[in-house]
Amino acid sequence: MKLPRFMITLLLSVVFCLQAKGQRLSERIFIPDHLILHTLSGEKISISQIIKDNKFDLFIFLSPECPLCQNYSLTLNDLYLQFQHNPIVWIGIIPGKGFSRQQMLDFVSRFHIRFPVYVDTDMQLTHLLGATITPQVILLNRQGEQIYNGAIDNWAVSLGQQRTVITAHYLQDAINSCLKGLPLTITHTQPIGCYINDF
Repeated sequence: MKLPRFMITLLLSVVFCLQAKGQRLSERIFIPDHLILHTLSGEKISISQIIKDNKFDLFIFLSPECPLCQNYSLTLNDLYLQFQHNPIVWIGIIPGKGFSRQQMLDFVSRFHIRFPVYVDTDMQLTHLLGATITPQVILLNRQGEQIYNGAIDNWAVSLGQQRTVITAHYLQDAINSCLKGLPLTITHTQPIGCYINDF
């Protein structure tokens, strides 16, 4: 049976839209070398000094007062120890001006955060990457393509509700797939946590 021309056009349009939707995470994000973050001691540092020449950049958006950021610190530390010697730069980001230097230092110390943590005071990087929640992880390759964006795993159902058993390890699977050169089965999930305030 031969399909009418308008139906073929409609089907091709649907396929094109679905492909475009699936490829949104592959669009390149250009992070200017001169973009400035701050260390926890208050010193300015350019993003180019942090990401250097590694193959992948993993941005972990955190908030010292978010319960899920506190609860996920152990998981993140375990993953960091597991993958720290691979070509991945781990970059903790505290967005905005809502926390004092002492609050941020206490958070990193109390929860033994092992990877470097910086402050995106003006939220330029936060907006550029489209981060809206803490904790939220965003994995980029050297070309600036967004490999994975979302939750660490599926433990958190909501801010106050968690699963008894974790059945999906999104971040761990994303890292493993990247290091093996394999395509990801899941490139985007909805992060659960505290909204990033725009100040």
